[in-house]
Amino acid sequence: MHKKITDVIIHTRDELTGYQFDEVSRNVYLNDGIVSFSRNTKTPQCLMVVYNAGRTKATSILDTVRSLGINASLVGI
Repeated sequence: MHKKITDVIIHTRDELTGYQFDEVSRNVYLNDGIVSFSRNTKTPQCLMVVYNAGRTKATSILDTVRSLGINASLVGI
């Protein structure tokens, strides 16, 4: 399988609570090819996703976040 490790920022309209972030994290990791999922406490509305682009797409990850009722968009692709 082709390995192309890349990253994307997902910006959420609202700051996620700790519970919401944990729920989003659990669901994002269900996508094939996710390497890491995190956020910085100084920029909590920006979610950093590192993933294998040979196994998933940024839009699929965004769809996962949105499916949980989070208003979000991709940044920088």
